Amino acid sequence: MTTTSKQQIKAIPQRADIDDKYKWNLADIYQTEDDWRADYEKAKSLIEKAGEFSGKLGDSTELLYECFETRTELLLICDNLYQYAKLSQDIDNRVSKCQAMTNQAAMLSSQAMAAFSFLEPELLTIDNAHLTAMAEQFPKTDVYDFYLKELIRSRAHIRSAEVEEVLAQSAMVARGPDSVFTMLDDADIKYPSIEDEEGIEVQLTKQRYAKFMESPLQRVRREAHEGFLSAYKDHVNTLGTNLSTSINKDAFFARVRRYESSLYQALDGGNIPVSVYHSLLDTTEADLTALHKWTALRKKILKLDKIYPYDMFCPLFPKQNYEVPYDEAVQEVLDAVAPLGDVYVSILKKGLGSRWVDVRETEGKGGGAYSWGNYSTHPFVMMNYNDTLNNMFTLAHEMGHALHSYLSNQTQPYQKARYTIFVAEVASTLNEGLLLQHLLKKATDKKQKLFLLNRHIDNTNGTFFHQVKYARFELMIHEMIEKGEALSADKMNEMWEELRKQYLGPEITLDEYEKYKWARIPHFYMTYYVYQYATSYAASQAILEKFLSGEEGIIEKYLELLSSGGSDYPIEQLKKCGVDMTTPEPVRATLKLFAEQVDEVERLTATE
Repeated sequence: MTTTSKQQIKAIPQRADIDDKYKWNLADIYQTEDDWRADYEKAKSLIEKAGEFSGKLGDSTELLYECFETRTELLLICDNLYQYAKLSQDIDNRVSKCQAMTNQAAMLSSQAMAAFSFLEPELLTIDNAHLTAMAEQFPKTDVYDFYLKELIRSRAHIRSAEVEEVLAQSAMVARGPDSVFTMLDDADIKYPSIEDEEGIEVQLTKQRYAKFMESPLQRVRREAHEGFLSAYKDHVNTLGTNLSTSINKDAFFARVRRYESSLYQALDGGNIPVSVYHSLLDTTEADLTALHKWTALRKKILKLDKIYPYDMFCPLFPKQNYEVPYDEAVQEVLDAVAPLGDVYVSILKKGLGSRWVDVRETEGKGGGAYSWGNYSTHPFVMMNYNDTLNNMFTLAHEMGHALHSYLSNQTQPYQKARYTIFVAEVASTLNEGLLLQHLLKKATDKKQKLFLLNRHIDNTNGTFFHQVKYARFELMIHEMIEKGEALSADKMNEMWEELRKQYLGPEITLDEYEKYKWARIPHFYMTYYVYQYATSYAASQAILEKFLSGEEGIIEKYLELLSSGGSDYPIEQLKKCGVDMTTPEPVRATLKLFAEQVDEVERLTATE
């Protein structure tokens, strides 16, 4: 470690320094690399077997069922191969062997898709009635039923066997922009050092940047903001071209699949009406008054002459802030989800004590947090836990995903276990809501209540308003490409600034770095993904209210939702919990609750 003129720079921990109980045990997937390679060879043999079924599917019910079962076995193995390799890579992105294994597994998945690309086009040459009759003779009639229902619904978008094969083989190329962004963002971009609150020079990382955004000192927030985004500014033309390429990719696949636009294609997978997307954006943007009021209230409470976007997430009452060690956070989360019932709590406790979570930030490890289910074993949760209150909420969030995956995988066959993102974010944000309620009940005074209200308002801002704004940005850049207009980094900078002004209101001041923030958002490489955070947040708040009001049977309904996987359309799954996302009401209710909480903070601070 080199010394500075002040004190030593705080080093990023090495993986060897972390206790094993805070690390993934990837042996739960494969005991050894040799086992991974044995499955790799088995998958290759199943790919070779695929040709035995082509051209014969309508001839025999037994052959059709065997074809389905062979593909299922292949896809399950491919899932395990890719997950093991990618998790190994995420532990340390600098390890070239893991990068190679990830690429191998991704290529194998592409080959598997190509090998069975004949399946849907050939099935669609069979009359619907005959295909249904064959399925009714399967040894298990409740495994492929929803798949076949979806196949029939998607007839207009399945192409010929030849075109489907080409599309399947293009999967690796299509991953290009996302892979480029990931390597640039996690491995190549270097962030500068700044001085923390104590004047100690600290090298920025994604996790440290997030923590500095909570600093009570505006100087620290500003330096972290400028230093962090300067790294993206230095690569903005590359990132702009890369994102534009990704959007062109989306437009290409939409055209080939004969969709009206990439939005229609993205939402069609879950049978989500496009009106739900537009309603979310339009309903929210029609009532941004409370969000504008929140910006002005923050400025007043923080006693700032000017308020910048980097001032929007620091606690307004920092003396009430506190660090939460990981083991303490685990217990708080377990206590918070008690309303979900003993079954839920026992599974969560088991997961948190069985190395489902990779806890700490280490050098070379991927940033952020995620949950990734595994049908053969258990979910794996990525954390970069740094003892903040926000990290405790992130743990609750990701474990919501993990329990959803676990319950669906335990209940549903592999073919129907994978749920849509639209429903997934309900499970995660409901856990956050329960944690907030748990902490509010423990609050001992007005200041503690203010701190938690502040935290919840900021959470709504980040999980709802930010995601709606991102969704609007994503729609704008897709529409530009689909209209044949050029999409440049400069244009994206301009659009981003305008959206920031629209959402944060007249009190906000933008600096020269804010316009580059779009360049660091990985979700823009996941086509029309972010809107689901907002719709799911609105749905989860509606379900949370049912728990808080003690609605009879809500535990059973909710566990049924978590156990239903992908066995039904997400809109219908939510209706079974009493939430209808085809109406604007859940969004309006979320806006109303946000406004009430802003008013409450204003009332409680009126005499401060």
